[in-house]
Amino acid sequence: MKKKSVIAVFENDALNRFIYQRMLALQEEKVESYIFTSAEEGLEVAKHVSFDIAFIDLHFQGMHKGIEVARKLKTVSDKTILVGMTTLIQKGDTELTTAEGFVACLEKPLPFYDVDKLFSDIGR
Repeated sequence: MKKKSVIAVFENDALNRFIYQRMLALQEEKVESYIFTSAEEGLEVAKHVSFDIAFIDLHFQGMHKGIEVARKLKTVSDKTILVGMTTLIQKGDTELTTAEGFVACLEKPLPFYDVDKLFSDIGR
């Protein structure tokens, strides 16, 4: 049996969190998921749980604060694959996220209903 992927989602929007929770519940055999409303909560959990992938809203808790979350997460767990997400990719977002160690920057909402396709899209 294949090991479940452990994913973290840092998302501001309550509706997106609800949608992601519902989608990920359908993928329980493939993923163990954590959805966070605060950076502090997510970083505390990261001390005890090794995330394979972290999906971070670039505007999490403020303009480009998702970048700060990623920087802090890397100090706790340097093996976590970082994926940026935003409602609308703007000029410079891809370059910014790549420079900060993200493997991709994707537009929301993410298709968590098909994690195999999502993971293949980001090269995982």
